[in-house]
Amino acid sequence: MGRKLDLSKLTDEEAKHVWEVVQRDFDLRKKEEERLEDLKCKIEKEGTKRELLSNQSHLNETHCVHCLQPFKFLVNSKRQCLDCHFYTCKNCSRYHKKEQAWICDPCRLSRIVKIGSLEWYYEHVRSRFKRFGSAKVMRSLYGRLGQPLQAPRFGGPRTSGGWPWGLAGVQH
Repeated sequence: MGRKLDLSKLTDEEAKHVWEVVQRDFDLRKKEEERLEDLKCKIEKEGTKRELLSNQSHLNETHCVHCLQPFKFLVNSKRQCLDCHFYTCKNCSRYHKKEQAWICDPCRLSRIVKIGSLEWYYEHVRSRFKRFGSAKVMRSLYGRLGQPLQAPRFGGPRTSGGWPWGLAGVQH
């Protein structure tokens, strides 16, 4: 993986097109990062609410921990979440066919964040490789196109220098 990426055989038009594609990639990653941050905030708020309500153990036996609607036998029956084990109503949970269990909406969002953020993956890749993927392409095209690297457009995983995926050593 230590080989340099050679894009010198690309025409100027092809190089510009590749540059634009990589910039779009960075923009999409930033949008996804913002979406995941919004989900994390929602999960944190819900966690605080659940923490307060969990102290009232009898409350969760009679009311949904999320919307606080009372449970009724046929109209609004209670379901126990597979992940958090709190009781929720049908409106605040979804049935997971593969696991054959109910999962409350905040736990479902938490699962989406874990899958979508891939922080475990980025940390692993960063520890193994100095530069990879889009960063190699950007570095290779930087000198050729004479365009400054626009790292602040990307809000994803960063190295300690603030550049995504090891671009910290690039001189502008």
